[in-house]
Amino acid sequence: MTVGTVVIVKAGKEKGKPFVVTEIVSERSVRIADGKRRSLERPKLKNIIHLQRTNTVIDEITTDRQLRQFLTAFQSGG
Repeated sequence: MTVGTVVIVKAGKEKGKPFVVTEIVSERSVRIADGKRRSLERPKLKNIIHLQRTNTVIDEITTDRQLRQFLTAFQSGG
């Protein structure tokens, strides 16, 4: 898993929702953000066993708005 990877949460309140990995904390933990509940400035710490990795990687997202727009398009399949 790398920074910028789109992941789907498998457990917890956000189950089924897409997020983007913003930081690798350790081999077992990452920080994720979605631009809405979890901004780029305040990402959520998550254990990687609760995340499903996708094949999509975001090159560069600089604002929460860009992140929300990308994940909305990702979730709708386009």
